[in-house]
Amino acid sequence: MQIMHSINVFGRITWMTKQNYLVKFFAPMLVLLIATSFFGVFLVPVTSQTTTKCTPGRIVSNEVELRNAVNNAVEPTVIAFDKDITLTEQLVIPVNKDITLTSTSAPKCFKLIGGDTGHPTRGPGEYASAVINVEGSGVLRIDGIVVTCGNYPLSWNKLVRVNVVGTLILINGEISSNRFGDGVINSGTFEMYSGKISNNNANAGYDGAVYNSGYGTFSMFGGEISNNTGFGVKNRQEPNSWSLTGESNYGTFSMSGGLISNNDGGGVQNSGIFSMTGGEISNNVAGHLEQTGGGVSNSGVFSMSGGVISNNQATYGGGVYNYPEGNFSLSENAIISGNKAEVGGGVYNAGAFNRHDGVISGNTATQYNNIYPNGNSLTYFKHYCFTKPNFSNTNHQYWFTCRTVPVSAFSCCLGYLSGCDRISYAFQKASKNVNLKQ
Repeated sequence: MQIMHSINVFGRITWMTKQNYLVKFFAPMLVLLIATSFFGVFLVPVTSQTTTKCTPGRIVSNEVELRNAVNNAVEPTVIAFDKDITLTEQLVIPVNKDITLTSTSAPKCFKLIGGDTGHPTRGPGEYASAVINVEGSGVLRIDGIVVTCGNYPLSWNKLVRVNVVGTLILINGEISSNRFGDGVINSGTFEMYSGKISNNNANAGYDGAVYNSGYGTFSMFGGEISNNTGFGVKNRQEPNSWSLTGESNYGTFSMSGGLISNNDGGGVQNSGIFSMTGGEISNNVAGHLEQTGGGVSNSGVFSMSGGVISNNQATYGGGVYNYPEGNFSLSENAIISGNKAEVGGGVYNAGAFNRHDGVISGNTATQYNNIYPNGNSLTYFKHYCFTKPNFSNTNHQYWFTCRTVPVSAFSCCLGYLSGCDRISYAFQKASKNVNLKQ
């Protein structure tokens, strides 16, 4: 018997069985009759064919059935909701399980709701759970459900947590409406092809609708991250506690498609490695005390060779704010336009800015519409100094951003006005900018 099957995007599986009976001694006669078609008579083998529709792996209607389906899965398994399901405890995708969660009725997406866990108030250093926890080597595909939570601040501060070596793939559906924390906390691999991550209050969690830790890899091919409080994406650099050399781990975020928009806090905060080759970051407003980088706030490595950063707002750097420790490169078909700020409507640069190509135009600001410190400069250079005359505390670390190639680190650190446009210095997470040229 030969068995064939196919799975559509919402998990419906069609099984077809076909059994052919062919009498062995009829085969030569069949060939002969086909070759001599004058007879117009064909012998057809006896055939039995049935087509049966059945469950997509398993249909579940409540929490107990859902947990049993996940825990009993041996091979990659599709689990379909036929109604909303409310949890009383975290749903764990265990090690080496490969689970797809979907709904039985397209285009309606049923909900997985983090309900009241009944936990008492938590002590210092204790954090609420994720609605779904993907363990290392576990795989979760969301393809047609909504992951959300109820109004229970003691129960949840994130919707999906992906541990190191775990994998989350968002194909369709939503991760949304967490009033008390982030949408996704990723320390493994997260791939986003479509769907939405929206209406989460990331300020109450780790400050990102998607928080990509120093161990995480986040690839955005499509979909939408929108209408969150806090950053749309927070891509992190984190100290490596196991490293004897003090080296850090860098989160990796690559964006080739999709939309990051209307986030009240900013589009992307990057201290890791961020590569943008497509997609759009638009209509975000910088939040927090610093009010920097409506589209992208960068203190890591940010390379932009495609896509659009537009219509974002901030006090400093409406499109991009590049911190003194940041490295920002612009090339190819990248566009930064239509952004607004008080200083540096398109780009506010305080670090290393290498512009090979791309468009920065149509931005507005009270000072420096397109690029701060000046015009259409191609390359900025930065030098690091640990002492500076005329400052009271020589233990601060100072960054001097120079835009002319001949200026040496020594002369720049002396603050020569001919070579240095500005100084930035930082101490204990506080930062301040001082203009050298008025």
